[in-house]
Amino acid sequence: MSVFEISEIGKFIRKVRKERSLRLEDLSDEQISTATISNIERGVPHVNKEKVYYLMQKLGLNANDLPSMLMRDTENMETMQLKLMAIESMIRMDEHEKAYKKLCNISDATREEYASMFHSLRGRYFLKTNEWKKAERELIDSNRFISQENEVKNNLEAINFNYLAYLQYIQNDLQQALIYAERGLDVYREELVDPEQIKYVLMTNRVIYLEKLGKTDEALKRLDELWVYLPIVRKTEIILPMYALRADLYRRMKLYSDAIRYAREGIQIATTSSFYNEMFQIWTILGTIYVEQNNLNDAETCFSYILDLESRVAQKQELVRAYCSLGNLYLLQGKSDESKRILQQAISWAEKLNDALKLSNALIIMGRLMKTMGQQEEGVHYLIQAAQIAEQHDYSQKQFLACYELASCYDSIGDKKRFQEAIDQMYQAQRKVDQKQALFDVW
Repeated sequence: MSVFEISEIGKFIRKVRKERSLRLEDLSDEQISTATISNIERGVPHVNKEKVYYLMQKLGLNANDLPSMLMRDTENMETMQLKLMAIESMIRMDEHEKAYKKLCNISDATREEYASMFHSLRGRYFLKTNEWKKAERELIDSNRFISQENEVKNNLEAINFNYLAYLQYIQNDLQQALIYAERGLDVYREELVDPEQIKYVLMTNRVIYLEKLGKTDEALKRLDELWVYLPIVRKTEIILPMYALRADLYRRMKLYSDAIRYAREGIQIATTSSFYNEMFQIWTILGTIYVEQNNLNDAETCFSYILDLESRVAQKQELVRAYCSLGNLYLLQGKSDESKRILQQAISWAEKLNDALKLSNALIIMGRLMKTMGQQEEGVHYLIQAAQIAEQHDYSQKQFLACYELASCYDSIGDKKRFQEAIDQMYQAQRKVDQKQALFDVW
């Protein structure tokens, strides 16, 4: 028997044993131990072939019929893989309840045989239903089963780490999200099939997490590494975030001409596709660039375009960003009532979505607006919330900004004690920023 034959026969024997609800102990005797049976099932190459035949005899399997049985089993395997692929597609298309029913109908024996994929799909279902603890447990279980497989045939482990990273991201744990993205890239294997191009998804998401953590230089460095692969990236849903990141990072660096160029190129690519979330994200970035250039008319065109088509935006986080940007724009234009109305919507959506970063942004802008309108105490109310949320989630730069605006409010109303407290909080926030940067520079 070749190594391949032993491996395939072992899998088949294990499947038959499981289907008959037999334990290893039920088949062991004086001639064959549980350890030997386990080795046969796992396809260990040095197993005595006579032991293999003896085990087959105990299960009532005829060695002469083995080729035809393996062929039928392969056909059944391909059928099951097709069903799992269909369930995966249903989850992606937001038909997750139907997909879950199909998962529940899979037999116990099949669940065990395809344990890694089965648990991964369950994890993705729970991600869709916002049951995050269950999703995390299933995805981790999937990777545990992958680690027990003799032969890894795909990059499912990297895919699971990408979902785990996203789970942490939506729960505002950016540092853990970054760790999972790095783990995904570490376990990714170039020689294995990768129809989802998960490598580039992970690389893109790594840049996003770095950018959200305020590590602009490292984010740009990683984006440059990713950009080399642009000619071979097939998926538009990966390409568009790359352009969005490039435009936004250049905006942060005040390289406005480059930022506008990449934003416009991204929009041109997006108009030929139906990826509205990514397209609106780039429009928001372009509008923000125009605000920073004091080109308020063009900025208003960008933000108004997004809100006019808000029904097409599936990811409401992009709406929150657009609301915040337009609210800030109206503030700059002196349109206080319009700014307040838009910012209230931004705060409401950010609270519903549990998006701490965007909520802190909206609260800071609302605090500025109240201060501009002469309503300092109300502004203080919003800014204290922003500072607390930023501190809770370790958004040190946002905490610094909120405390700066608080100090300005206290200074306006002549409250020297609270003014000094806000200055102290600014110092503490900036010190955390400096410490993080120092640690980062070491690496």
